[in-house]
Amino acid sequence: PIPKGDIIRTERGLEEAAEYVGFPLVIKPVNGNHGRGITTNINSMDEALIAFKEAKEISRLVIVEKFITGEDYRLLVIDNKLVAAAKRTPAHVIGDGKSTIQQLVDEVNKDERRGYGHEKVLTEISINSLTIELLKENGMTPETIVPKGEFVKLKSTANLSTGGTAEDVTDLIHPYNIFMAERISKIIGLDICGIDIMAHDLTKPLNESGGAVLEVNAGPGFRMHIQPTDGLPRNVGGHVVDMLFPHGSNARIPIIAVT
Repeated sequence: PIPKGDIIRTERGLEEAAEYVGFPLVIKPVNGNHGRGITTNINSMDEALIAFKEAKEISRLVIVEKFITGEDYRLLVIDNKLVAAAKRTPAHVIGDGKSTIQQLVDEVNKDERRGYGHEKVLTEISINSLTIELLKENGMTPETIVPKGEFVKLKSTANLSTGGTAEDVTDLIHPYNIFMAERISKIIGLDICGIDIMAHDLTKPLNESGGAVLEVNAGPGFRMHIQPTDGLPRNVGGHVVDMLFPHGSNARIPIIAVT
């Protein structure tokens, strides 16, 4: 199951795709990574045009697809076997009733687990133009004081590289969804792949819960599985080594010369 969608390259194509798919939309580049150029929950042609231009900066071809609601999951398949699954939450802050959003972000970034790029388990949260736009849609700015306990989303995607967090859910995935993930890896022909799924609950079969497969990543990140923010760490690197050097095989690397 995948979202209804189309691939376009022009503004005329955008209008036709919006009519075919129907709002709300997601617009993203065909060739991209780390959530760059993606805009979600688009509800008008004006918003769609802005999102289209953002995506065009990353890729010549642009995907327009139906906006699916639910939790963001990443399933990691190595050697056609599901080895880990994580529920990802976009970069966010929780209000305390007295601090501005900017102050809350500064406080979250003090966490020793957060660093620049991929240097640490988590990535620092930055307030960029997409964050400003997301806050604006909810009548907020970085200077808004958030009521105590209120969840404020700061990014439209849940990538760890944009400040998101991850919770291990490997043991909760329904057998149907495990079978589906492993089948996807075989169909596409990837010995290592990360499958992004949007669903309300992966303890139920995806074809019953109304979720959808959003992406299949050929170079998935391991951080969220090796050191999840919550839950059990998974030794996914071990599965890679076992695939490259199967038990009982000769793993010697002959050296011809050292200079």
